[in-house]
Amino acid sequence: MSAAPQDLYLALMKSIRERLDFVETLASASGDSFARAETAAFHGRKVVEGIAFACLVATHHGLKHVPRDAKGKWNAEEILRGLQKKNLQVFPSPSLIRFPLAEEQAFSNVTATIEGIPECRLTHDELIGMYQRLHRWLHEVNPYVTAGRDEFYASHGAKLWDELRALDRFIEQHFISIQGHAFFCVLRDKLDGQTKVASLSRSADA
Repeated sequence: MSAAPQDLYLALMKSIRERLDFVETLASASGDSFARAETAAFHGRKVVEGIAFACLVATHHGLKHVPRDAKGKWNAEEILRGLQKKNLQVFPSPSLIRFPLAEEQAFSNVTATIEGIPECRLTHDELIGMYQRLHRWLHEVNPYVTAGRDEFYASHGAKLWDELRALDRFIEQHFISIQGHAFFCVLRDKLDGQTKVASLSRSADA
């Protein structure tokens, strides 16, 4: 029997959290800047792929199936663009859960409110752009294009670390839903530091 969507989602988020924690370790470590960046880019690219797989799992959770042509894919760009072409609007939204205001509780009779964090959001195109830029770190530096590793790092290093931090903020705590079925995830719970995923019974505007 295959795992339930919530269990699959949690497993993906645990892997993403481990990779992002390792990226943070690399960012603050000493040693060869290019080697650290190259390794961080490898894990960042896998994080984006994990996010794309998470969109498939959330689709499974909401629609009770995964698009047949997406099941065997691993390329994040192909997965995300494939969902867009099918008009399947499922994508993480950086969010927090808080107690409802008095007027929210009176109007909607809710026990919790999901509130979006606009400054941490990424669009599909921005995430795909990151994925494409991460890819250039996975090849040896072409001596006919760039003089060497130091020059490559000088041109692309700052952008890499900025985008990896943006990627962490994007997925650190988020809401994802389709057709009223949703997950809320925190990578690092404030109480015990664990990665957690909750299945929500009703949708909210995140």
